[in-house]
This record gives sequence, structure tokens and C-alpha cells, in this order.
Amino acid sequence: MYTKYTSFKEIADDFLSRTGTAVIYADENDAVHEVSYPELADMIYAEVSHLRAVCSIAEVVRAERSLETIVSIMAHIIAGADIVLGDPMMPDEIAENAAIAAEEAKMERSIKRDSRGRISLVRKEGEMLFFTSGTTSRSKIVRLTSETMCASAWNGQSMLQCGEGDVILSILPLSHVFGFVCSMLWGIAYGAGIALGRGTAHLADDVRLFRPTILPAVPSQISVMMRSESFNPELKTILIGGAPCTPDMISFLREKGIDVYIGYGLTETASGIAITQDQDEPFALYPCPDSDISIEADGEVTVATSCMMEGYIGAIPMFDGDRFFTGDIGSVDEKGRLHLTGRKKDVLLMEDGSKIFCPEYEEDIAEKTGFDDLAIIKKDGHAVLIAGMDGNRAVLMNAVNEYNRDLQRSQQICDVMILEHRLPRTATGKVKRYELQEELGE
Repeated sequence: MYTKYTSFKEIADDFLSRTGTAVIYADENDAVHEVSYPELADMIYAEVSHLRAVCSIAEVVRAERSLETIVSIMAHIIAGADIVLGDPMMPDEIAENAAIAAEEAKMERSIKRDSRGRISLVRKEGEMLFFTSGTTSRSKIVRLTSETMCASAWNGQSMLQCGEGDVILSILPLSHVFGFVCSMLWGIAYGAGIALGRGTAHLADDVRLFRPTILPAVPSQISVMMRSESFNPELKTILIGGAPCTPDMISFLREKGIDVYIGYGLTETASGIAITQDQDEPFALYPCPDSDISIEADGEVTVATSCMMEGYIGAIPMFDGDRFFTGDIGSVDEKGRLHLTGRKKDVLLMEDGSKIFCPEYEEDIAEKTGFDDLAIIKKDGHAVLIAGMDGNRAVLMNAVNEYNRDLQRSQQICDVMILEHRLPRTATGKVKRYELQEELGE
């Protein structure tokens, strides 16, 4: 049995009795540096003492993949401050949104200081505020407690183990829940070493330097590794999340001797809901121990879990009782395994009641043409194919005409539009359909 932590302080306290390496990073000269677990604990608690005296109720932390960021996040939460994790890759947007979120968090939370000016807690620890990916609507600000995050890490460890001797290569954004839990918190909670990646441009070098055994990643990152053949022999486990992956990608990795796990979760559930267990059926996802999954009459997946958010800031959660409506469509088989088929809002409802599942169209046309920067949206009541700046209208139009032959009239694509820029996407590669709708005046 694995310890089910209830706070970041419990995790940090355990660091003091460990002997392994906690964090590994490389400098500009490719020299590798290691920080032990006791050293990491000392850094965190030194920062906690400082923050309790000087920090405000809510702070914005730039979530870079660095030792300083890990220390800062852990210390702020233990000190009792709420933190907004800002994505360093989107400084303008996040700086504005994070500042607003921090102010709203201050208004929602009441913390007083004692006679010495230190934060006096009204509960165990601070909250973490994450932005949702915003594929079909504006991003929401999700409130997650450290207890919730710890429950998600425990869910992950119960289904897929890591520990001393493992090296987890951290290449995901820490400002997103999947990256924070699966490429950092899960590892340090259960004794693995966290190797801090330096970005996609350094991916091959980082694999060579750090020799990871576990890699949490999104499909686009795996594609980069496949093209450059950046797989070290020690890499035995890849955890894929954030966006759908293809059977061909899984087959390629399996041929390399790598076990592939697909994880399912949302920002609102601190990531951990379900994960692969049967390697011969990677898309059949078993619910994590604390996840109660149901399928509603319209096929929508709902979940009740100990990893659930406290709520949104300034928005109404999608709850019915204790069940959260995920917006995903799926089914549960006779073994209790979850099979996901798409997003509810990725389905276009046409005037005659017929439906179009956008990702299916996009994948089929991408396969026919070789252009993958594509999206289907609804314009003036009809389905329209939108392509990024590299698309060729003549080629795409020919493919669309051929594709339409097998479709009833209401489900056909009526036009192809080429933008002067790439399609807007989230950090995990999902198309932001709402931005396309706004840009095209829908």
C-alpha cells in the first residue's frame, strides 16, 4: 500500500527521511546537477519561513520547469497562500488573467495575520488555481486544494507505480494539471527523480543526458521523439494524456519495448480519473480507486471523485449533486473499463437533427491530404473546413468533394477556408474552436 498524503507538508516532511535524488537538471553547458530529497525539503522550508512573513493571500507563480519553481510552488501552498500558475509561454494573456484570478481569490478567501505578521491559516494549506484548456469556451479558473492534488497523485500511483530508481522526464507545462501532477507531484510524492526538461528543441539532448525510465507526454511531443528516434533504452513507460493518440503511435512505441499508458482526467478533477491497465487494449481505461464513473443517457461521462475541484472562480460548475459532467462522450464495457469516443461539444448538431463528429472528419481529411492543421466548424448552418496558413485550398477542396460522396447532404462539408495563420490551439494541441467561431463571425 502507498501512503495517501493529504497535504504538501506531509510529502515534504517525508523528504527528510529519503536517500534518493529528487530533482535533476542540466545547465547551459549540459552539466547535470542533482538535488537530494533532504536538500529539497530544506529549500522548501526555508522558503516557507520567508513567505509566511512577506507573501500576500494570493500570488502569481510563473510555472517554469525549474528547481526554483518547484520550491516556490510547494512553499507557497504550505505557507497558506493561494497561487495562480502562470504559463511562461503565454506571458501577456496569462499575466492579465492571472492578476484578475489572484484578485478574485483574495476576495473569496479570508486569511488573517497574527501579531507577528505571519499568515494565520483558516485551513491546512493554500489552493492552486489552474486555467482550463478552453477548447470550446473561454478558459475557467479552477480551484484545487493540495489534498485534492495529493489524492490524484495517489490515484496514479495505485494504477501505475514509480519509485526510487525511476527518472521521470518532465517536459509538460507545470501550469497545466496533467503536467503538474503526472510529471512532477506524482514522482516526488513516491520517490522518483524528476528530470527537468529544457523544451522541445532540447528533447533529444535531454533524453541522452537524463536517461528517463518514465515519460508523461502529449501526442505531439511523442511525434517529435518518433521523428528524431529519441528513445533511450532505459525508457520503459510512457504515459500519454492531454489529447487523443493514434493506434499507429502506440504500435510504434510497443515495438520499441515501451509500455504505453493512456491517462484520462480533467483540470476540474486534478487529472486522475482513469488509466490503461491492459497493454493489449490501451484505449480501455480502468477507473482509478477514487473515481466513480457513469454514462448518462446522452452518452456523456460523469464522475464523482475525491480529486474534485472546490469550484470555479466566477463561474458555475457543471455539477448534478456530487457528479461532475465532463463534456466527454463514452461508454463502459462489461469489465467496467471506460472507452472515450469524443467531446460532446466536438459534435455539430445540424438542422435536420443529424450530427457531425468533428475530429473524425479532421482526421480523415488529414490522412487524405497530408495537411493536419485542420478544423471543422459550423458557419451559417453548414459544416466548413478551416485550414491553417500552410493548407492548399485546391488539394483540400478535391479531398472534401471526394469525402462528401459518402455523406448525406446535411452532413457534407460545404466550403474550405484557408487562414493567414496557424489554427489557435491549447498547450496540449487541441483546436480552440470558439476562437475560430469568433474570428469568422459566428
